[in-house]
Amino acid sequence: MIEAESGGKGTRATTPVLGKGRDPYSAFRRQLLPPERVRELSVLTPSRVVIDTATCWLTIVACWAAAATWTEWWVIALVIPIIGARFYALFIIGHDGMHRRLFPNRRVNDWWTDLFCLGPIGAITHLNNRNHLRHHQYLATENDPDRHKHACFNKADPAEFVGFLSGLSGLGRSVVNVFSPNRTPTRPADEETGGGYTAGDLLLLVVLQAGLATGLTLAVGWWAYPVLWVVPVYCFMYLGDNCRSFAEHSHPESDRLADDHRLITYRSNRVERFFVAPMNMNFHAVHHLWPSIPYYRLPEADRLIERLPAAAGMEWRGTYAAYLVRYWLALPLEECRPGE
Repeated sequence: MIEAESGGKGTRATTPVLGKGRDPYSAFRRQLLPPERVRELSVLTPSRVVIDTATCWLTIVACWAAAATWTEWWVIALVIPIIGARFYALFIIGHDGMHRRLFPNRRVNDWWTDLFCLGPIGAITHLNNRNHLRHHQYLATENDPDRHKHACFNKADPAEFVGFLSGLSGLGRSVVNVFSPNRTPTRPADEETGGGYTAGDLLLLVVLQAGLATGLTLAVGWWAYPVLWVVPVYCFMYLGDNCRSFAEHSHPESDRLADDHRLITYRSNRVERFFVAPMNMNFHAVHHLWPSIPYYRLPEADRLIERLPAAAGMEWRGTYAAYLVRYWLALPLEECRPGE
């Protein structure tokens, strides 16, 4: 077995070899939590979603108010990461919305997710959940639309790794996946897709963006929309999610080997959880095993399986920072280069 860094335990043993189109989690799912326990953990608590969403938005609005009141550079520098991190938390709530795990009623779920979590960055639930559900279905195969985030084929040397962490090398692919879900390059040819944006979708997106731009301009100044919205979202939501997605499915080894064990959870620390894995997303293995479990019950699910013998094929790591250093020190990865 391999010892996880920074406080981890021996976690990785022989795991089932995954093939294209196969469920990479079936062996674990069969042996870990019984169906009745999963059903108990999957019971929704909508009031928790309302409270978490309201808290995040109130924090963001308070930061905007602070920037409008005190325009010194250090105030702006202080509120930017808080705005970005709290919207990232909203984005993770929206991630549960894409799984339809916020409210029992699907229309309410999608409306809430569109209005408060995804719409402010131009995304729509009923379109973008297709990309994310394909990630769950095809993880550890070439058909995973997010494979460019965690595979090593495009991070085989320091320059490629820095390009990925900056967000620039994968930005185009992510934009295609999120905003053009029917044209995802990795979608299997025989997979059906639904319609595109509706008139209601476009109206909502226009109203949200116009409201953000106009409100920030009038309340703070002409520079507020790019500095107090676009910059925080890119630097702390997009880059944070990019880093988390990479770390939670990757290994410093060839993708052929890594595809056998991509179920990874991070214990992490408070600072990392605030900026890199809010709303319990560091408990990522149990989320992939049972997507029906809402974000606020993932810690309990993780505690239930962590010490079970059947979980030996999964990996618990200490911190995201420790893994990034470990990956960096392993570069270059010759076995990850195309054609190797």
